[in-house]
Amino acid sequence: MIYELNKSHFYKVSHLLTGDLVNIEIKGVVQGYQPGWVFVEHIDHPKTAMIWSKAIDGFYFIGDENNTDFNDYINQFISLDIAPRAKDLGLISFEFSGTSLSWDKTLESVFQNRELHRSKQFTYKYKNIINASIAEIELQNGFEMMEVNVFLLEKKLSNLDFVTSMILDWWDSLDDFFVSGVGFCILYKDQIVSCCISSCVTDDAMGSHTVTLNDYRNHGLAKKLIHQFLTYCRDHGFEPNWDCMEENLGSRLLAESCGYTKDSEYILYHFKLY
Repeated sequence: MIYELNKSHFYKVSHLLTGDLVNIEIKGVVQGYQPGWVFVEHIDHPKTAMIWSKAIDGFYFIGDENNTDFNDYINQFISLDIAPRAKDLGLISFEFSGTSLSWDKTLESVFQNRELHRSKQFTYKYKNIINASIAEIELQNGFEMMEVNVFLLEKKLSNLDFVTSMILDWWDSLDDFFVSGVGFCILYKDQIVSCCISSCVTDDAMGSHTVTLNDYRNHGLAKKLIHQFLTYCRDHGFEPNWDCMEENLGSRLLAESCGYTKDSEYILYHFKLY
């Protein structure tokens, strides 16, 4: 059988957060920062878990990949329990990854009767951020940088929903973000033209998500915001993380130009739910 843990009991899978491919999206859910759900084969002493990250609409498998008490039931559980919930959220695919090469072999076997599609994800980290010397980037005249906080939301700006919708894509509420996250944006006149927020947060790491309006790209705005984010991480003891698809060359080059180095890669699978 597969059971869903109450959020107050997510700590019961903390001992499964081991291995190089257990990323901050997984830890962010388990540690209670990011919205999501946890499913296990045993309520009190789980050996295996499936983590559903609401923010990225994705699933991760952690723990013992040879646990038949979990593996023998997960297909049925996805069809009967996950698929209806996913449909209510507008999802048509089950997107997932393992946390080791052994998990990949298990998942390909468990889902061998599904039509699996594969792609590759790259993860980057900013090594030794505590000693990093982060370059200052000057903004062009007319541009102003501000922190994303309650005071920003009180300003008379034409597109505050640009920032609030970004936050709510990753967080359960604005209040949760203001307590545990950080963000910076660039204003031009009365409009927010570029924004960077912490997307995933753990006890000791942060990921970021940056968006720039089309008309203001190629002005170095994203890089300026990322440098500000990196400075925050350095000053507050967080290791910066970055995750992107292998084929997203622009994202990879931006990460590397800001000082991130490739840390790992993993296979991302998906199949249709209905």
